[in-house]
Amino acid sequence: MLAPDRVPAETRAPGDSAADMVFCTVCAAPFQNVTDCLAHELQKHKNTKNTQKKFRQKLSALTKQLASDQTQSERSKLQEALDKTSDGQYLETILNLYKADSIRLNRTFSHVRNCFEREEALQVKVFPFGSLVTGLALDDSDIDLYLESTNDQLSCPKRLFNKVLRLLHRSICFTDVTNIRHARVPIIRCKHQLTGLHIDINMSNPNSTYNSRFIRDLMSREDKLHKLALFLKIWGKKLKVVRMGGMNSYCLLSLLLVNLQVRNLLPSIKELQTRTEPINVNGVNYAYSLELVPPLPAQMSTLELIGDFFAFCTSIDFETTLLSPFLGCAVDKVATLATPGGYPQYEEQLAAIQDAVGEAPEKFHMDRTVCVQDPFELQRNVARNISQTDFLYIRQCMVMAAQAFKNPELLADPKKLYDYLLFGLAEKMVAEKSLHRPTPAKKSKGNAIPTEQQIEKVLVPTEQHPEMTETENVEDQSRVSWDVPTCLPETKRTHLIFPSKNDLKSLHSVVLSEYIEHNRTIYYYWLLCYVDTIKNVLTEIFSLDLELEESNEPCYYKWLIRGTVDTWTGRVGKLLPGQPGQYFDIHKQQTVEMLKTRSGNPQQSVSLMGYFAMRATEDYKKLELCVEACPGHYNEMQRLGSITKLFKALKDLLSKYTFQEKLLKWDINSGRSVAT
Repeated sequence: MLAPDRVPAETRAPGDSAADMVFCTVCAAPFQNVTDCLAHELQKHKNTKNTQKKFRQKLSALTKQLASDQTQSERSKLQEALDKTSDGQYLETILNLYKADSIRLNRTFSHVRNCFEREEALQVKVFPFGSLVTGLALDDSDIDLYLESTNDQLSCPKRLFNKVLRLLHRSICFTDVTNIRHARVPIIRCKHQLTGLHIDINMSNPNSTYNSRFIRDLMSREDKLHKLALFLKIWGKKLKVVRMGGMNSYCLLSLLLVNLQVRNLLPSIKELQTRTEPINVNGVNYAYSLELVPPLPAQMSTLELIGDFFAFCTSIDFETTLLSPFLGCAVDKVATLATPGGYPQYEEQLAAIQDAVGEAPEKFHMDRTVCVQDPFELQRNVARNISQTDFLYIRQCMVMAAQAFKNPELLADPKKLYDYLLFGLAEKMVAEKSLHRPTPAKKSKGNAIPTEQQIEKVLVPTEQHPEMTETENVEDQSRVSWDVPTCLPETKRTHLIFPSKNDLKSLHSVVLSEYIEHNRTIYYYWLLCYVDTIKNVLTEIFSLDLELEESNEPCYYKWLIRGTVDTWTGRVGKLLPGQPGQYFDIHKQQTVEMLKTRSGNPQQSVSLMGYFAMRATEDYKKLELCVEACPGHYNEMQRLGSITKLFKALKDLLSKYTFQEKLLKWDINSGRSVAT
């Protein structure tokens, strides 16, 4: 099997041709061919079966939607409208067809605002936010409101929430009243009786009003930018990319901001805040000045900007990247958010929020599938609700949209291109999935790894489809890579280690008796001891060569490991009577004997080459061991492979090697093992 050959981020400009790449179906990492993509999925993603099943369910739902009379009628209506449109006006026709009636929306808002502000029992001010403010409302958009109490007795959001809820239940102006108390921001949802418009009301978080004003002011500067954002929102809604419980419209707009910033078409929020006084709301600075915002290039059409957005999104490695409108770029999320001092503005804002509200805020959710930072609230991941299944679908939609902008036939006819983006793309995705889904290979006896030729036979289009063009071949590759054959062995194995009570008890006496750094927790020293112990086991007991590849002390290490003699099988793992505290020494002596008897013996020789990594959590309370094969050595990860046997022996040895003995061979002050 070929080695994974991920395209380096530093050598690939965002927006490079997505049609020339294949993307991982789980983390969306880009690759130059299907074989490399498959190898990556086997290495990095242990179990994608459930994700793939959910993805197929999503496509089944999409199939039903496409076949519905409503969708077919809507598409016919769009095609009819486009047929009557002059060249160059197609986008305008689409926007007019789907955007909301602003007069109706504003009249409804005025009526709703009067209902609340004239209610003497409430004494509130009503502030709109969301699409009503940004000017990006569609015909199915709701009205988002924030209620601010002007009565000191109702200043508590919870009391105001209950008061508003009782009022809505009694009112003849509203119906279908429900409350969602346990959301991140509790809301009351209702329907305006006269117009049927849905309304979401919150009383505890004014932040969205400031975000919406920024988007409004930015969109109003240039009509081209407003049309770009509005079309992307329509596209997201039509393909169910933007939906409740997954990606929201604000997340899509945040992606667009980063896209424009990377292209140097929009300054970062950090730059926009340099020429204005801060506007602090609960520790968050919402100030901005748009003086530095340049006009979009006159020679660049809105359609080109749309294509550039899709190309940008398909060039990002979402597995490792934080998309930050505040910084105006895509950065490594671990190097910034998980590294002390890696993102000073983020750390400063966390401290400011704690000072303002009196409690520590929740940190950024960097463990989610996609990490997109709010432009102003730096601790908020606006993509936190996107599941792996959602992202698999979203990414494929973006890949196919980017490929459409590489299709000469569609580019020559914008009318067809718009129809394809809004309806044809989903239709093609469903058709390809149902017609060309590869049949999983049967599991080989002994779990033998298939050859590279077998993989290519499953994944690469054959001569049965000679009519396929080069572009179609690329699309077929990205499509087929959705399904990972289940007959291949794992190429990554992990093991978790947690400190036991006995470990901490043994370490506690040592910590108290030695001169140590007082700002370190006992778990920190537990981690140091374990890391050094494992390094000693690998080098002194298993006689492996370790070459450090990556590190972020003390929480992360990755070594390239090599071995030529099997020193891990056939060991005596039990201590003999009268030999307490000599477990390491006994195994070390066994290693000396093994090297004498096994060196030069073909039956005991191995060609072990892989990667061994240790990663600890920030609180040092969990240590993950991970082993994976190097390219060309995947067979060593089979059940009877040398890497698998080594990892099993390591886990067994660590479980029987008492922590008390580990401490005897470790110097707490130097963080290094004492020579034995």
